Amino acid sequence: LELEESDVREILGRVLYQFPVRELAVELPRWVMTLERGHWLRAAIYGHMREAAAAMNKMSDLPNCLALLKECQYICRVGQPAIDLGQGSARVQVDLQPDLFYQVLGEATGLDVGGEEGLFPCLIELARIKKEYERVRGALEEVEATGYGIVMPTMDQLRLEEPEIMRQGGRYGVRLKASAPSIHMMRADILTEVAPVVGNEKQSEELVRYLLGEFEENPRKIWESNIFGKSLHELVNEGLRNKLYRMPADARLKMQETIERIINEGCSGLICIIL
Repeated sequence: LELEESDVREILGRVLYQFPVRELAVELPRWVMTLERGHWLRAAIYGHMREAAAAMNKMSDLPNCLALLKECQYICRVGQPAIDLGQGSARVQVDLQPDLFYQVLGEATGLDVGGEEGLFPCLIELARIKKEYERVRGALEEVEATGYGIVMPTMDQLRLEEPEIMRQGGRYGVRLKASAPSIHMMRADILTEVAPVVGNEKQSEELVRYLLGEFEENPRKIWESNIFGKSLHELVNEGLRNKLYRMPADARLKMQETIERIINEGCSGLICIIL
């Protein structure tokens, strides 16, 4: 039996393709790997990959495996595999449907990006908001920890007045004045109550038992309890909102003026009279 070199290569190739598969590496877009393990897209793709891999035992099964992988509704293209017959391994790149990125991004952020044309303006707006938030983040953290926080002014907010010549005794100098706005945050706990009149004592007891039952089953569910056509959350929120807007405008102005005087003139004690 005489064989040509090409015949030997073909025979060896067929033999190698009967060897078992040791590794099949599937390259997905990197953003998919940042999703949580239980995310619907990641779970669907991984599930389809497992089904396709289950049908692959030897290297000759690779084309059929890739065909099964391409049947996934979220996959638009399966690239040409890079095969290493000596190691029994293969590597293939997978592309997903183009709209999936923006769909998942919208679900994760709540933003309606729409497509590639909406991503750039959205990122610019988010960067602007982040820059503004960084100014107040420290103050918010102080408010949560101590009840009071201060937002320091930035350099571009400083207003420098014209220099003035001043005389002190027999000496002269220059007075420089600058001003800048500062934001002061205070935490104020608001108390409110809901006291619906339901009728006689028996009806009141029934309402209490109903609310206690809701609270024992799920403490958060009590906020959804229906009282006179409104949820308990709506009734409490109305009471809180009414108290928040009860502070008159002149009282707010006086509070602002008082804080400005304390900061600029100093204060060793404070007496507040509420009429």
